[in-house]
Amino acid sequence: MKLYAICLVKNEDDIITETLNYATRYCDRIYVLDNSSTDRTWEIVQSLAATDRKIIAFDQTSEPYSNNLRAKVYNAVRDELGSEDWWLILDSDEFLAEDPKPLLIQAMKERADIIRAWQIQFYFTDVDYHAWLEGLDCRDRPIFERRRHYLINWQELRLFRNQPSHEWTAGGWNPDKLKRVCSQRILNRHYQFRDPTQIEQRLRLRLKTIEGFRHVKSVGSADWRTVMRDSRKLNFYRDDEPWRFSLSGILYYYRRSLYTAARGKYHGALRRLRTLLPRSKGRSAR
Repeated sequence: MKLYAICLVKNEDDIITETLNYATRYCDRIYVLDNSSTDRTWEIVQSLAATDRKIIAFDQTSEPYSNNLRAKVYNAVRDELGSEDWWLILDSDEFLAEDPKPLLIQAMKERADIIRAWQIQFYFTDVDYHAWLEGLDCRDRPIFERRRHYLINWQELRLFRNQPSHEWTAGGWNPDKLKRVCSQRILNRHYQFRDPTQIEQRLRLRLKTIEGFRHVKSVGSADWRTVMRDSRKLNFYRDDEPWRFSLSGILYYYRRSLYTAARGKYHGALRRLRTLLPRSKGRSAR
C-alpha cells in the first residue's frame, strides 16, 4: 500500500520546508503544485526536490485558486497506483498528528474510499503576541514550538483511495465515484496563523480569492488582530500529551456544519428554481 500526497502551495516560504520534510515520514511521494507564489516558496520546493526523491516539484500554474487544481496532479499520476493505494491532501501548513498507515488498513477493511480528519487548529494568541513584541518569536524555531494553543473544531477530507479508472473532474474535493467514508478519523495539525506578517498576507490573499474562504470573507479585514485568540479559551499543547477535545470546539464544528449544509441546500434550491422559471426575453409586461 502506497501513500502519495498532493500539496498545493502559494506564498508559504516560512513553513513549506517543515511541512514537506515532515510529510516524507509517511508519504512515498509528495507532488507539489505551486499556484503563482511571489515569495521563495517555489525555489525552496525545487531545492528540496533536488535532494529528496520523495518530493516532486510537479508544476506551476497561474490559474485562479480552486480545489480542483489538485486534480492536475491526480489525473497525471493515478495510473502509477492501484486501487489499494491512497492519496493525502496535504495543505502547505499541515502535519499529520499520527501515522496514517493503521487507519488506511482499517479503511480498506471497511471498503471505505475516504478518510476525514479532525483538524487541530493552532492559533496566534495574546501570549504569542507578547513574545513577538519582545522579539522572542523567531521563524527559525520549529512551528511545533512556536504555536502551542489549539482547538479541535473542524473536519475535512484528507485521505482518499486511488481509482485508476476514474478521473478527478471539476466540481469536487476528490475523484468521481468516491463516496464511502471510513468510520474513524485521523488527527491533523493545522498552523494557518503563525505570526502577524504571515497572517495579514494570508488574509489579503483569501479576501481576493473568488472560490471559498467564506470564513475569511465574513470577517472582511486583513488585520491580523481579527483572528488573534485569547489563550485562556484554548487547549495548550505539551509534547507527548494526548490531544484534547473540548465542548466549545465540538459545538463550533456542528454549528458550522449545519450552517454550511443549510446554505448548500438553499443555493441548490435557487438553482433548480431558476431552471423552472420561464426566461425573460426582454419584453416589458403590458
